[in-house]
Amino acid sequence: MGNLNRRDFLKFSSIALLGMAVPRPDEEEEELVSGPPPTSLGRITTWRQPVRDEAKVKGKIVVNKAYDEIIPLLGTVVGEAPWPSNPIWYQTVGGFIHSAFVQPVEDQPSGGPAPIVPPGIWVQVSVPIAETRLKPNAPRVSRKIYYGSVYRAVDAMQDEAGQWWYRLQDGIAYSPGPYVLATSLRYLSPEALSPLASDRTDKQIIVDVVKQEITCFEGETPVFSARTATGYGSNRTPRGEYEVLRKSHTSYMIGGTGDDYYNLPGVSFPTYFTRSAIAVHGTYWHNDYGRPRSHGCVNVLNDAAQFVFRWTAPAVPYDQHQIMVKRGEGTKVVVV
Repeated sequence: MGNLNRRDFLKFSSIALLGMAVPRPDEEEEELVSGPPPTSLGRITTWRQPVRDEAKVKGKIVVNKAYDEIIPLLGTVVGEAPWPSNPIWYQTVGGFIHSAFVQPVEDQPSGGPAPIVPPGIWVQVSVPIAETRLKPNAPRVSRKIYYGSVYRAVDAMQDEAGQWWYRLQDGIAYSPGPYVLATSLRYLSPEALSPLASDRTDKQIIVDVVKQEITCFEGETPVFSARTATGYGSNRTPRGEYEVLRKSHTSYMIGGTGDDYYNLPGVSFPTYFTRSAIAVHGTYWHNDYGRPRSHGCVNVLNDAAQFVFRWTAPAVPYDQHQIMVKRGEGTKVVVV
């Protein structure tokens, strides 16, 4: 999201508000409602995702795309919805692919490492997929990390070929952990993570689990809104009045069992508001907003999570991984 002053803050917020509404195609119209793609590339987040000849659920399958495959995104269309909340399809080579399990990504390598001052700097993956290794240039990949995920880099070193590598910690390890090419991460400066509208004491967040929307208010004025994916089934996000209890630059989230197991490093900017660790946080493992589907948390796009993290009180100092918030000092959160 970069650096936002007060004017940029309100401009970004108004754009987000406008983006809440998703137009639906008229069944009598032959032409699809279309627009530009959200990004130039998409990453497949499920083991198989079909490209169809039409933006329809039963369109002819042209080809199946595999997990972690990167595809070009040529446009966005409003087509037939597999479920009522999401009629968005992306046009790609050969046809159309439903948006739910295509993470919009960019391939934007950085120019190299930023100076690291202890305890480290915050970095965000800026390529579709980055590969971590136990040592720089080690032949074996220890794990993949994904576009938009956030980590603290605690060291930087150069290999024999002159390539710079960051060593990551918070977000993936409790102590100095794996290495990743520095060019696959962008530096998040203190300015990029600085508080927004910190002079306002009348802030409130409304999470609407029926509309699947999160809206930030200053007094009676909505200043930001985004679509969400809240908790599903027995993990539904509980209604009630809360306040921000904890905030982190990043989190390594692990939980569930069997088919419900998840292992998610670098979850961006979680803002926790219940003692059971329910948070508003960024998402890279799906792109399906507008219906419940989480383990209880409020899933939003990474940029939206960064906004909420910066806007809510109190601020997290740049040199700290997280803060615990005293009762009465956190922004009010109401789940309805």
